[in-house]
Amino acid sequence: MDVYLTGLRNQHAVETQAIGTVKNELSRMEPYPELHAKMQQEMERSTTQAARLDSLLARHGTKASLAKEAVTGAVATVAGFAHVGADDEVLKNVLAAIGFKAYEISSYKVLLTLAEAAGAADDKTALEQSMKEEQEMGDWLGSHLPNFVHAYLQQRAA
Repeated sequence: MDVYLTGLRNQHAVETQAIGTVKNELSRMEPYPELHAKMQQEMERSTTQAARLDSLLARHGTKASLAKEAVTGAVATVAGFAHVGADDEVLKNVLAAIGFKAYEISSYKVLLTLAEAAGAADDKTALEQSMKEEQEMGDWLGSHLPNFVHAYLQQRAA
């Protein structure tokens, strides 16, 4: 159970980082309206996922780690500015987001296995919902990657 609860806290920190990173990058996505709108939705979804994790932690009599939240908040700030000023910033950010989605999907798979091992089968529905949402976003980003490349080339040519 301790390993599972640590995993929930870690994933909560990951969702906090996702929110911060998107918040930092959102204004620079405005020239790409479809991506901008989808990332706004993603930020809201990550907020919902963090709330789900809060509920699971509360169900087990604990809460998110403030120390982890502080560290991931700082990481999100740095990550949000990692590609600032790069000519191909939007492409780099989309590629990073695709990689981050793969990480989140895998993290939820680990949490599902840990929940089962810890006897917390009641938690699986919430974890599966979040994993499904991450998969949907990862699939959307991957399927729209050619569109982003074309939009980037048009922006650059203008």
